[in-house]
Amino acid sequence: PISDLTIRELRSQKQSYLPLIEHLAGSADPKVRARARMLLRFWAEPNRSSEESPFSGLQLRTWEDLENFCWNLAQIENPEIDLEEGKAYLDELGRQVEKNLPQRSISPTDSISALRQILARREGVRGNLDNYFDPANSYLHRVLETRMGIPLTLALVYLFAGQRAGLEVYGMNTPGHYLAGMGGVIFDPFHGAVVMSADDLSAKFGTERSAWANPMYMRATPRDSAERMLVNLLNSYSRLGDEARHSRTVSCLQMIEESLG
Repeated sequence: PISDLTIRELRSQKQSYLPLIEHLAGSADPKVRARARMLLRFWAEPNRSSEESPFSGLQLRTWEDLENFCWNLAQIENPEIDLEEGKAYLDELGRQVEKNLPQRSISPTDSISALRQILARREGVRGNLDNYFDPANSYLHRVLETRMGIPLTLALVYLFAGQRAGLEVYGMNTPGHYLAGMGGVIFDPFHGAVVMSADDLSAKFGTERSAWANPMYMRATPRDSAERMLVNLLNSYSRLGDEARHSRTVSCLQMIEESLG
C-alpha cells in the first residue's frame, strides 16, 4: 500500500525528515500524531548508561510514558530481551487495526469492533484463565509473546495498538478488573473486548446502575495503571513465595513515589 511505502521511505531519510516529523508529532490529528511518534521511536537511539536506573527521568503523564515504563519493567525482569520485536508487533497491530476501521463511521462501538476483530479474533489475545496469577501476565513483552494476560495488561495492548491506529483508547481503573474505554463506551479486553452496558457494569461490580451513567470518574491515569501493574506483580510474587522479586517490585513502587511525588 502507498502508506506503507511512504513510511518505509521516511524511515530511511531521518536527516531529511526529522524536523517535519517532530512537528507532526504534535499534530491535532490523532492518526498523524500516532504515525509521527512511531517514526520517532524507530529513529531513537539507545542512550542509557549501564549504571543508570531503568526509571531515571521517569514520567507517567501520558500513555506513551506508560508504554516506556512497561518496556523498562520488562528489561528489569529479562535484561537480555530485544524490545524492538515487541514494539514492532504493536506497530503492526496498529496498522492492521487502522486498515480495519470503517471508512464512514466515527462510532466508538465500530472502532472497538475493529480492535476486537484484529486483536481478539485474528491474533487470539485473551485472558489467561488457566494460570491467572502467573507473573508473566503482568509483563507487556510476555503478554505479546503468549497473547494471554490479565485485565490490565490486555487493556494496555488494546490501548497501545489502538492509539497507534489513531484511536483515543484509555484505561478504566475499575475495582478488581481493569477495563478499557473509548468515547464513553466501556469494553472488556479480558473477555474478547465485549462492550459493557450500564446494566453489565452494575452486575459485575455490585453497584447501582445509576453509578455507571457517567463512568468517566473511573478513567485511569498512566500513573494509576503503572502502580496497579506493580501491585499485581506483588500479589503474584507473594503467592509464589518469591521474596527477591517481591522486594524488587516494592523498590519499583518506591521509585515511582520518589520520582513523581
